[in-house]
Amino acid sequence: MRRLSLLFILVTLLTTSLRAQQYTGMEGLLHVPSGEMDSAGVARVGAHFICKDMLADYMKCDGEKYNTATNYLSITPFSWIEIGYAYTLWKMHKNLNKKRQVGFYSKDRYFSLRLQPLKEGKYWPSVVIGGNDVWGSDDGGESKSSFYQNYFIATTKHFDYNGWNIGTTLSYRKWKQDYFKKWNGVVGGVTVNPPFYKPLRVIAEWDGNEVNMGADCTIFKYFLLQASLLNMQHFCGGLCFRINLL
Repeated sequence: MRRLSLLFILVTLLTTSLRAQQYTGMEGLLHVPSGEMDSAGVARVGAHFICKDMLADYMKCDGEKYNTATNYLSITPFSWIEIGYAYTLWKMHKNLNKKRQVGFYSKDRYFSLRLQPLKEGKYWPSVVIGGNDVWGSDDGGESKSSFYQNYFIATTKHFDYNGWNIGTTLSYRKWKQDYFKKWNGVVGGVTVNPPFYKPLRVIAEWDGNEVNMGADCTIFKYFLLQASLLNMQHFCGGLCFRINLL
């Protein structure tokens, strides 16, 4: 997996940069929400590989956690709002029958919402409020339908220094379920667009429990590729198709 993650990052160095908290299909950093917002009319559809370390402990098959993936669709109808739909694949025995084969026979579906009340200015950051699984059930998680439910307020400010574009993000996030309380509280990160290759975005972040590193770029104008190392050792990554419908 380490070799594969390095290959993804090297590929980004050869491509042309967008921004995404891509495992949810929404704008952001890697695992951390940001105060940035995409252009009005932009739609995304894609898939993202999720390492087992990002899953809740109860998400096991035959007593073991597993790697999985998310698929998503999101749209920014106006410059101040972004709406997304995604699902995570669940691994289990077919029809929950222990004698039948194992596969990804179920999905955890959720909606995401981001609102930007303040755009970035010369002296102030952009501000976004939002959440994932915002219409999840309120059953204490017994149906496992509020797996990704969290709410946040995020701020982002960019600076230019000798041609380097540096983005700084500071956010506060609250997860509903206790099994993700390790990611509660103040989170944030830094992005860097180097002067010698502006489209590349290198990302370092603190998600409340781990330090993550990664990079993203676009390929052939419409495809966004992102690769990251959760806790500097577990690979996550994916590809999405991005287009402006206006």
